[in-house]
Amino acid sequence: MDEQLFTVVTEDGTEQTCNVIFTFDSEERSYVLYSLVNENGEESTDVSALRYELDENGQMTNFSSLETDEEWEMVEEVLNTLIEEFTDDLTNYFTITNENNEEVICEIVHRFELDEFGKSYIFYTYADEEASSEIFAAAYMAGENGEVLDLIPIENDEEWSKVEEQLDLLAD
Repeated sequence: MDEQLFTVVTEDGTEQTCNVIFTFDSEERSYVLYSLVNENGEESTDVSALRYELDENGQMTNFSSLETDEEWEMVEEVLNTLIEEFTDDLTNYFTITNENNEEVICEIVHRFELDEFGKSYIFYTYADEEASSEIFAAAYMAGENGEVLDLIPIENDEEWSKVEEQLDLLAD
């Protein structure tokens, strides 16, 4: 899916690029859920909302802040509904911090358990790299919805051997 970007002017007069996550209408007003995009093109994980209007070309314009608690509650309800609807997809992705202290989104390729070690494992790859062929392996701690809470290093040769057997089975 292509990003839909727009620019707003902040209170200090600087321009801020934003990425549209979702738009919706309610009671004769239009709203956009968005995330901020920094100068390097990296998107924030924080989500916020603005009201907007459409110009004669169908482009978003006249952005304004939400004014009432009722508006914020309605927007929060929409956001929570979206999160709930897409939770299954979200459990197949997680974020790590790489050696350059940058956040990297990862996609889970396969999950499995090795009873002899009493651990759950994943094979994963970097989600935002085109045709990423490098596959990583780690044990992990799962949250109550199956999401990855923490990666646990694979510590010994016997454990690595069993993990590699699982990878070989997938490759067949």
